[in-house]
Amino acid sequence: MSVKISVVIPCFNESENINKTFSRIFECVSKFSNNFELIFVDDGSSDDSFSKLYLLSKQNKNLKIIKLSKNFGHQNAIFAGLENSSGDCIFTIDADLQDPPELFEEMYEKWKKGFHVVYGIRKKREGNFFKKLLYSIYHKIFKLLSNLDNEHDLGDFGLIDKKIKNHLIDLKEKNIYFRGLRNWIGFKQTGIEYKRYNRLDGKSKYSLLKLYNLALNGITNFSSKPLTLIFLSGLIIFILSIFLIVFYLLQKIYNFEFLGVFPDQVPGFYTLVIILILFGSFNLMCMGIMGEYIGRLYEEVKSRPKFYVDEKINFDE
Repeated sequence: MSVKISVVIPCFNESENINKTFSRIFECVSKFSNNFELIFVDDGSSDDSFSKLYLLSKQNKNLKIIKLSKNFGHQNAIFAGLENSSGDCIFTIDADLQDPPELFEEMYEKWKKGFHVVYGIRKKREGNFFKKLLYSIYHKIFKLLSNLDNEHDLGDFGLIDKKIKNHLIDLKEKNIYFRGLRNWIGFKQTGIEYKRYNRLDGKSKYSLLKLYNLALNGITNFSSKPLTLIFLSGLIIFILSIFLIVFYLLQKIYNFEFLGVFPDQVPGFYTLVIILILFGSFNLMCMGIMGEYIGRLYEEVKSRPKFYVDEKINFDE
């Protein structure tokens, strides 16, 4: 029996790209397989993305559609596609085609050699300078703080074996960071470098706020180092405070000059203000970091489903 291939394509308001995306992915997969399924996950689109997908699905049974009941987010949409895929290996790629499906065949060849995960490494990327700078800073921070041995600038684009898929969908996490979980599971993994292009048409659905939340999920899901840094920073500030207190006491007792100032000449107003601002901002920062962890614990404890499916098309029930 021939190997079956699945391609999971999450999409949200991608009406302008649907036809081109389907044609290009279909052409790329057809070059090395005739047993495949293309699973588009409509993540609660408000445009006519679903209508276009529906028309295409009537013409081609290889195209399958999962329509979610609302917008559950890009990472949850990926998991919806994984849970409903039936391939021996599964590709993941976004509908904007910033990642090239032409690499599918090379990834497939590496999978046949025994690799369980083949991920794309963004060696270069197009886009405005500000966003590229933010991406670069985030990936450096993630590599520094996370407990994962991750290559620089990984995305969700790649291939996973059916075994990896089964392990992924068995996980109960709600705050999902797919590329991190894929790496955390282990097994035999390798990467392929490529250049990431600008999207075909339309605007990016990842706002700065969504990118910020994704970045936080990546760091908080795979590291407790920020909490350790809070403790170490607090310890350092405490030690410095002890030295400062001792210094002022000695200066008051012995009345020695420091930087041309005697203790009886200055009431200590500015020193007090600086210390209060320093400790106040530090405490707020610490509370914010702990709040992010507590908030994610709150989401996990509620144990709500990652998504709800409204409709499925071309799936054999």
